[in-house]
Amino acid sequence: MKINIQEINFTINMRNDKDHPDLLAFLSIIFVEERGRKFICNGFSIRKSKFDGKPYIAMPSKRCGVGFFKFNLVEKSLMDEIEKEAVKQYEYESIPIIEG
Repeated sequence: MKINIQEINFTINMRNDKDHPDLLAFLSIIFVEERGRKFICNGFSIRKSKFDGKPYIAMPSKRCGVGFFKFNLVEKSLMDEIEKEAVKQYEYESIPIIEG
């Protein structure tokens, strides 16, 4: 089977959670192939780093026993590109709208 991904889009749902101040938004990654069919990966989040305050993507995971199980394993170079674009879109969407 061969699937040619033509586009990657994001759905970002902003959050303002007092219990989790590092949680900035929930993120879905949408892979669109050449015929317009979509593959959607949910469960990502955009969080604020406790070290430098910059936003980053946290991978979806599920607690199982003591550790965590990751549902999505993505090659590092691809994930770096996805993270860069998702954070750019998050920062754009977080700009407040001012009507004059």
